[in-house]
Amino acid sequence: MSRRFHDRQRASAASSSASTALPDYQPPSCPLNDAARRALGDLSNTRGTVVYQMHLKDSVRLIGSAVGDLHDRLRDQRERLDHQRARREEKGVEQTPEEVRLERHLEQLESRINSLTDHSEEAIREMIDRQAELEDETSILRELDAYITPQNTDGNEEEEARSARDPFNDLRAKKDADYNALTMHQRYALNNDYAHFKKVWHDAMAGEEGPPLPDASRWFRPDGQPVMRGQADGLENNDDDDDIAVAREVISINCPLTLQPMNEPYSNRKCKHTFEKSALLDYLSVRGEKQCPQTGCSQMHSRATFDEDFFLDQAMVRRVRRHRQLQEQKSREEAEEEEGESDQEVMIRGQKSIPGRSLKREKA
Repeated sequence: MSRRFHDRQRASAASSSASTALPDYQPPSCPLNDAARRALGDLSNTRGTVVYQMHLKDSVRLIGSAVGDLHDRLRDQRERLDHQRARREEKGVEQTPEEVRLERHLEQLESRINSLTDHSEEAIREMIDRQAELEDETSILRELDAYITPQNTDGNEEEEARSARDPFNDLRAKKDADYNALTMHQRYALNNDYAHFKKVWHDAMAGEEGPPLPDASRWFRPDGQPVMRGQADGLENNDDDDDIAVAREVISINCPLTLQPMNEPYSNRKCKHTFEKSALLDYLSVRGEKQCPQTGCSQMHSRATFDEDFFLDQAMVRRVRRHRQLQEQKSREEAEEEEGESDQEVMIRGQKSIPGRSLKREKA
């Protein structure tokens, strides 16, 4: 009985050793059949990236608008503090508790806003990276379709179907390497979305009386870090010839076509000039191109490419809105002053009589 058990073990070991004799490992090649190749070719044309691109565009716009609102609020608080200081110095009195409280509040508020601005700028760059990935994916699919399509080498036999996995990984790695090789200036400073974010931020931070936005070549330090603070002071205090040559940017809220404040300011991506949307569409021809209506600009525009060449300039929208708010505030202040002067003419204070009437005296 023991001998039969050992014989059974030896037979099992022999069959096990014979079954483990496997061929050399070959990685999967994942060849595509004709239907798969056609589906891959259609994917580059039907891949729905438009929705993602719209979400990214909206995110960039909303973040830029939020940063602009924060710096608008900070600047308004600073102006309020400066006004209180000027009144106190004019009267020659000591600092009030309200002024001390506002100074402390501004220090904390500025620190929080600067931190949020840095995080927002980083998020803008990350979304621009995602946009580049979407564009690269479409290009990769087109190149991949051409690569895996079998070629007729000698006119009789077709080349063996190629795998799609390795070429895709190679193309993806090449696109990533090419993008990472770009400088920060090339990736972001030349990007319209990033330039728009910088414009909204600087316009809200510096205000209309502040210095102009520095050239895009100065938006990043040599180590690649973005410059988000101190630009205005550095530009004003630097004695370099290039800085002295920078003239103050003069931007009008009036459309060059209508000569009226704009409601829908649309700017060109190339020449950067801004116009009222409806007036610009009326100016452009249905067919052909017309020269930019801005005096001295030779850029050609077309109505057929309006959506690609022009965009709603949120920085100008904010500038127009702020201008109207200041006009309304000025009108209210003037009305209050006129009302105060009218009340002073009517009211009798002490022995001061109403103009044109004699003061009645009581009989003893």
